[in-house]
This record gives sequence, C-alpha cells and structure tokens, in this order.
Amino acid sequence: MLIAYTDKQQLIISYQHSRQALRQFRQQLQFFCPQCQQPVQLKIGKQIIPHFAHITNDCHHQFAEGESKLHLQGKIQLFEWLQSLGHTVELEPFLRKLSQRPDLLLQGEHHRIAIEYQCSAITKENWQRRTEGYEKHNIQALWLFQTPQKKYTTNAIQKIRISPIHQNAITYSSNNIQYLVTYDARAAKFNYWTNLLYVHGHTFIAKVLSIPLNNQQFPFYEPKPITHESFTIYKEMYIRWGQQYVMQKLFRSRKGVQDRFLRSCYEQNFSLNALPYYIGIPVKNAQAIPMFSIEWQVILLDFCRKRQLLPYELRKEDIRLFLKLLNVEPTELGVQAVENYGNLLGHRFSGKDYASAIWKRVYTNLYNQPSV
Repeated sequence: MLIAYTDKQQLIISYQHSRQALRQFRQQLQFFCPQCQQPVQLKIGKQIIPHFAHITNDCHHQFAEGESKLHLQGKIQLFEWLQSLGHTVELEPFLRKLSQRPDLLLQGEHHRIAIEYQCSAITKENWQRRTEGYEKHNIQALWLFQTPQKKYTTNAIQKIRISPIHQNAITYSSNNIQYLVTYDARAAKFNYWTNLLYVHGHTFIAKVLSIPLNNQQFPFYEPKPITHESFTIYKEMYIRWGQQYVMQKLFRSRKGVQDRFLRSCYEQNFSLNALPYYIGIPVKNAQAIPMFSIEWQVILLDFCRKRQLLPYELRKEDIRLFLKLLNVEPTELGVQAVENYGNLLGHRFSGKDYASAIWKRVYTNLYNQPSV
C-alpha cells in the first residue's frame, strides 16, 4: 500500500517523497496501517516503488498486500491523472462500513466511483463480492484490468480473446455499443476493444483503439457505432470462422453422428458444406450461449421441427428447456438470445436477396443503426 499514518497521525504517501527522505522518516517515525492501526514497515527497494507492508499478517482488511510494481505504478498514474483533470479523488481510502479499500475513490457531486486497477488474477466470486459491496452503499464500481500482453493492431478490426473475468468489465455506451476498456501502466495508455461481436468461447471480433493517458477524458470516451462498410469486414470474418468451425466439428468430433450438432444436421438434411443462409447469424446476448451460433441455431431448428413450432413461436419455458438440452444455464440473457434469433427469422424481408437482408438486419439490431 502507498499510504500509512505516523504515530503523530500524519498521513504519508510514500511515492511523493524521495528515497532519501523516506529513509530519514524510517529512522525517526513509526508507521501504522490506516485500516487496522497495526504497525507497518516502510519498504524502500531499488526495483519496486516505495510502499508500506504489514509486519504481521493479522490485519483483517488486507486487500492489496504484496502488490506488484505494475500495480503500484498504474495506481499512481491513474491517481495523478484524475487529479490533473480537476476531480476529487482519494488514494487507497478505507471504507469502514464496507470493510473494503478501493485503489481510488472518485467523489462527484452526486455520485462516488470506486476504481479498482486489477493486475493480478481474481476469482469471479471475489470480483462479485467486492462489486456488490460497493453497490450496496451506492458506490459505482469501475474495474480497470491491466491490458493483456498479447499484441493487437491498433485501429484495426480483428479477432480477440476476452477472458471470463474480463468479460465482467464489458460495458455499454450511451448508444448501446458494447466495449471494454483496459489500462496498460507500462505504456500509460487506455486500450479499447469496441463494437464487440461475440463469436464463441472467449473469442470476439472487435475494433482495437488506443488512447494515451494524457489524451483521455473522464468519464471515458465512448466509441462510435461502426459503419456498415466496416461491418462488412465483421461479417466476412464471422462467416469464415463459422465455416472453419463446422469443418473442425466434422473432423475432430469423437462422437460422430451422436454429436448433437452433427445429428441435427443429418436429421434436417443440411449439407455441412452449404448450410442455409439463416444459420450462423450473430444476435444480441449471444455470449450467454457459449458456443458458435451455427451450432446452437442448427440444434434449435431441429428442436422446433420436432415440436412443430417456428423459432419465433417458442415460449420462454420452451427456450429454457432448449438451453438445458445444450447444457447451458437458462439465464434471462440466454433466453433473450434465442428470442432475438427467432424474431430475426420472423421478420418479413423485402426483395429476393434474403441472406443480405438478414445481415443488414443484424447490423441494425447489434449496433442500433438504421437499416441500409
């Protein structure tokens, strides 16, 4: 941690002093944890930013013990950046009612925002517990994960991988565009993965953008919807990976015709080399069904055929049963994904090029843009 109190109740922020001054402090003063009031030691190494650490491990509120150099560096950068923008922000405040200590707490006129800069792994349970703790006390939680080290091309549309815990930080812009912001303390840059399109597993298609710390605003810059011309690139990527996915299922499946997807294709007389144009269509909330749309949509159509129903005629209880057959948790988002697909098929398209019309409708539904 970067802050501690002296025996005279003076607040010391370690990084704001030179190493020489800190060595003098260490000889003259005692330091105490602002949370548990137990003694802490001032560590002044050559590699890691000077910081405080508990002498014993009996503090019941330790949330950032053993912080990495990267975490300390990023926390300082974000703290000074928010101050430079004129915001009222606290470094490592201890919120006694919550027994939680965010990295930063931003105080607005009508709101408070707890900013957590996360460099290390965190379980979904801990993430959820800490987020709910803030929200119960009317504090907005803003999670900024350290940007993954895999290199992506800036200002380009590409396939990316978003881990399950990072997916929890995906947010929506005011015009309902999905995006994820991470922060790279090494380069002092915010990295945006915008206009997210779910593919399968942890894979998305996105446009990658980068904004230097000194050029960023707060609240954060919000991405604009992609143009229909750019979405054509999304479409081509999505279709190509769908075709690859089908071939992998065919050649790698150990279940053979007992594979539910392959069996559904067989029973509906679908050719794997030329599936109908209305199969493999991305829809909103598709990440609630963690498999490629081609797979679950083929199985859904077979499910409907056996019940003599059209996809848009399914009731919610039918959809929940379908999701259970897929071994997918029947969440509300999963139900909505299936409903979105059914509504798409139930839409009346004009003209003869139905495949093109469906993809135009997909663009409209995903990015809230007028149909073209």
